[in-house]
Amino acid sequence: MNEFIKSKAEIVINSHVIEVLEFDTDTLSEELSEQYGSIFPANFHNAVSKRKAEFIAGRMASHSRLKAFGNSEPVRVNEDKSPAWPKGFIGSISHDGGIACAVVSPKSGDTHSIGLDLCVSMTDNDAMQVADNISTLDELNRFIGTSFFTGDSLRLIFSAKESLYKAVYPLIKRFVDFKEVEIMTVEGDDEHGTITAAAVNRNDLPLSVIDEFTVYYQRFRLGDTAGFITLSCNRSGN
Repeated sequence: MNEFIKSKAEIVINSHVIEVLEFDTDTLSEELSEQYGSIFPANFHNAVSKRKAEFIAGRMASHSRLKAFGNSEPVRVNEDKSPAWPKGFIGSISHDGGIACAVVSPKSGDTHSIGLDLCVSMTDNDAMQVADNISTLDELNRFIGTSFFTGDSLRLIFSAKESLYKAVYPLIKRFVDFKEVEIMTVEGDDEHGTITAAAVNRNDLPLSVIDEFTVYYQRFRLGDTAGFITLSCNRSGN
C-alpha cells in the first residue's frame, strides 16, 4: 500500500476475482506518472491529475490481476483508446468516484469477452435527470416487487448496460446506445443478483450478441465509498 492507494479489496463475482482500489488523486506522484507514462494514450501527458489518477489506478488493478495469472505484461492502449490486453487474456477496467477496479480472465472457448462497470458517484438526483435517456418505464417496472429504491434501480440499469457495452464492443466494434438494449429480468435482492437483457432492434444482427451475456451485480463498500459493481459474462461457461 502506498499514499496513492488508500485501500484495496478483492471481490469475487461469478468466480471472477475483481481487484478494487480506492485511490487519492491528490497524492499522485511524479514517480507514478513516469512509471505509467509509457502506456499513456496519445496526448495524455497533458491531462489533468484526475484523469491521470484514474488511468493509473485502473492499470494498477489490471496489472495486479494479470500477475495473479503469471503475466507481467502491461495493459497498453488500442487506437480506439480501449485497453489492449496481453495475448491470451481478456479483461475490463472501470473507475468512478475515487475507486478503480479491474477483472482479467484467460481467453477460452467459453469466455470470449467480459465487461465491468463501477457506479458510485451517481446521486439520486443525477439518476432522475438521466432516467429518460438510459431506461424505459417497462425496465423500471421490472424492479417492482424487488427491494430496490428508484435511485438504485436506475443506477443498476445504467451500470448493467455499461458493463454489457464493454463486453460487446470488442465483438462488434461499434458504440451501442442505452435505448438499443432493454433489461428483461432481474433476479436477486438489493445486494447481489443477476440481470438479463435483449437487443431492442432485432434486425441489427450484430446486437444478437447481447443475448449471450448475463450481468451479475453486487453492492460493495470500500473505505467511505459504496456502490454497485456489474460484471457481464458469457452465459455459456461464464
